[in-house]
Amino acid sequence: MNTRPARLFTAISLALALAACHKLGSGAGDGTPGLAVGSSVTGEITSSSRLNYNDGSRHQGYKVTLKNGEAIALELGGSLNGQLSVFDGQTLLATASARGQDAESGNAGTVSLAFRAPKDGTYLVAVNSAGADAFGPFKLDSSSVTPYDGKPLVADSEAIDWLVGEKQDYTLKVDKAGIYTISMESGGLDTYLHLSGRNTDIEDDDGGGNLNARIRAYLEPGDYSIGASALNGGTGSFKLRVGLTPVDKGLATRDGTALAIGQTTPGMIDSRGRRSFALTLDGTRQLQFDAIADNFDPVLHVTGPGIDAEDDDGGDGTNARLTLRMGPGRYTVAVSSLGSQQGVFELETTDLGTDAATPANSNRKGEAEAAAAAAEAAAVEAD
Repeated sequence: MNTRPARLFTAISLALALAACHKLGSGAGDGTPGLAVGSSVTGEITSSSRLNYNDGSRHQGYKVTLKNGEAIALELGGSLNGQLSVFDGQTLLATASARGQDAESGNAGTVSLAFRAPKDGTYLVAVNSAGADAFGPFKLDSSSVTPYDGKPLVADSEAIDWLVGEKQDYTLKVDKAGIYTISMESGGLDTYLHLSGRNTDIEDDDGGGNLNARIRAYLEPGDYSIGASALNGGTGSFKLRVGLTPVDKGLATRDGTALAIGQTTPGMIDSRGRRSFALTLDGTRQLQFDAIADNFDPVLHVTGPGIDAEDDDGGDGTNARLTLRMGPGRYTVAVSSLGSQQGVFELETTDLGTDAATPANSNRKGEAEAAAAAAEAAAVEAD
């Protein structure tokens, strides 16, 4: 399901609303230099540059000749606080500015714009200053792009595409259950992802670092929808990646899984940033719970008859640990992540009996190594 309009880069309603704002002064036709796709040009906006009569700003235009359906990516850099616009005659087809970067502070920011020609012809690419007092040198880069073919995304696949509207939707086809990592990476966009389908509704902004979005979730087989957008309102190229991490059949992916004392239960944090388990005791026990995770900071919370206890970093490193004396009854043991991050963890439930010392069946590597080091030190001292 690809819901983008057939003419991705043409928005007539936007053109009618914005054409007056970007109307160029005279001289944008004859004598306008050309821009070859795949090339770069440098220039400078000065007080002698062509005038935009609507706001007193200045511009420099370039002619680019394209065939129907041909797409290019434009990037404006340099110290100029500027904007990019593409015109077909007097009709505005696409525009981009340094929104979401440093435009409000008056500092220059890289401007990216992707554009697809709706017909054979020559188009005007305008480099506009952001205001009547914005001047400076610039560099305009252009490159050819190949549009996404529209096929559904699957495990271990990727697609390069160009954001040209508020949101673009892609179909993710899941054939095998597992932990899927979906990332949207771009050098010029503050990317945003939305994953929905089969009781799944997850959003992410900067989970991938450097303004890139990433969603990590356990998905059952079926069709899902990936919504790709940019918080800074820009257009430009990006890459969608879908990775699959297979999981054991024993992975707890739903709330209410029963815990077995003396065993380690693997679990997956859900889109809410938590996972809960059920524990039923028929007598009084001294129990220790350890939530162990590599890629997030786990938090433990145990509730039940006379118990309401929570821990963050009581275990090794940032792992969580609770040691509790618990009577008969039904308890809920919940594991959550600081920051609502997703990921896989292990929940170890250990019966300590009447002795709170570490039991022999503990699989915590940190404690085993510490015990070995202590024994070695004792042996050296005895010698």
